[in-house]
Amino acid sequence: MIVNKELCVGCGRCQPYCPAEAIHYEDQKSVVDQDICFECGTCLRSEVCPVDALFEPLHIYEYPRAIRKFFSDPASTHKGTGIQGRGTEESKTNDVTLRCGPGQVGVAIEVGRPTLGMGLRDIQEITRALAQSGYFEIEPNNPVNSMVLNHETGDLKPELLDERILSGIIEMTIQKERLPGLLQVLKKVIPELGSVFMLDVVTLLEDGLTIPAYVLDVIKSEGFNWRPNAKINMGLGRASE
Repeated sequence: MIVNKELCVGCGRCQPYCPAEAIHYEDQKSVVDQDICFECGTCLRSEVCPVDALFEPLHIYEYPRAIRKFFSDPASTHKGTGIQGRGTEESKTNDVTLRCGPGQVGVAIEVGRPTLGMGLRDIQEITRALAQSGYFEIEPNNPVNSMVLNHETGDLKPELLDERILSGIIEMTIQKERLPGLLQVLKKVIPELGSVFMLDVVTLLEDGLTIPAYVLDVIKSEGFNWRPNAKINMGLGRASE
């Protein structure tokens, strides 16, 4: 995001809308710190500038800067997947996509949140830990997968490491018996992260719409607090054999 200094009147109305606190005064005009800006577009969408001094330059859609836009602006469409938000439909569409089937669990590792954000080095901390522990099974259609340079080491492409995004998500599907080991790996890497962390474990419900006891027992035994969530896409499900 850029502030046109020729138009800016220095009212500062845009500054409180920036989740990264990247907008500040310079010579009594608002300016955007380009190193900090997530390119989320929140300040522009707020429509608080009385003189329309805020604008998006074309370079924010160029690689690697575009990573910030596609992962931080919920109104943008991820170039690689054609999906809005963080570029993935996530496991909450499982009742339609059946990414996670019988005997499996889906795992989504979410890092960063609006107002806090994260650097992509945090993502690399996770991908490295997964690769070194034999759990590197990121779904091919997950946009983080395209950021990986080396799937054996988990290293991201070097030109991405200094980019910042509001939040990112890593998704995978594993056999349920491997869940304890994966949670143990994640417990070790969590303290190394410079942002907030949330873990999603996705499973098919059993008879009576109950969560499989095995999954809950594993989550509890590994010291994670859990909260049940569900998203049902009414009318979109398809019968399967």
